Amino acid sequence: MANTRELIVIGLAVVCALILMGLPRSYKTYIAEKCQVGLSASGQALFSQFNRYARNEEKSRFLLTQNAALALDNMQLQEAGWENMRLRKALSFRPIDGSTHVISAEVIGRDPDHIYDTIVINAGRDHGVDKDMPVVTPEGLVGHIAQVGASDSVVQLLMRTRVSALIQATRAQGIVSWIDGQFRLRFVESSNSVREGDLVVSSGLGGRYPKGIPIGTVVEVSLEKRAPVFLRVILKSIVDFSVLEEVFVLGKDLRSG
Repeated sequence: MANTRELIVIGLAVVCALILMGLPRSYKTYIAEKCQVGLSASGQALFSQFNRYARNEEKSRFLLTQNAALALDNMQLQEAGWENMRLRKALSFRPIDGSTHVISAEVIGRDPDHIYDTIVINAGRDHGVDKDMPVVTPEGLVGHIAQVGASDSVVQLLMRTRVSALIQATRAQGIVSWIDGQFRLRFVESSNSVREGDLVVSSGLGGRYPKGIPIGTVVEVSLEKRAPVFLRVILKSIVDFSVLEEVFVLGKDLRSG
């Protein structure tokens, strides 16, 4: 079938050639001019179409680049806005007793496995940081300094420590501990009035943490099943430990005795 088509095409070409050979010179010249004009117009049209395609491709690449740049600028502006809000809040932070001995620091490392529940900050002995100093945010208590380096320090988060605390409204006292993935205010006697939404703050006992730093709010209250003389008080931390970026280390002169 393919050979038949080829023979037909060849035959038509031969016939056209013979016809052209038999035409007068003036007709040959006319046909040649028309073919030349047609080929030239076709070539120009093809070249113009190619140029338009190339220009469209260039415009598309330019627009995609511009869109990517604008998207990046937008993301950077949003991040700058969030950072501005955080820093404004941080600047409004004031220590409990009005002292200005506060060391600001940024979080530069985290415990990825949450085995030790620690973070690393970019302030160490060169900033006056010492072991056991409290670490806070404008929202509340974060933890304390566990290790001190020349220019950085390891902060032990509240999940790995116990804090003497009290309920701000009623002054009922207890110990905040991390148990089974949640904060609890333990050893609060059942005779005390504790309600959901009550704010729990550090009591200042023990000497490590200053008095009055927010720790969390009460989200559940019930009697301890094994020891009904005490209440089972569950807290929700005020500080979101997963998004810490800026913290403050409180100097020795801020610690209660």
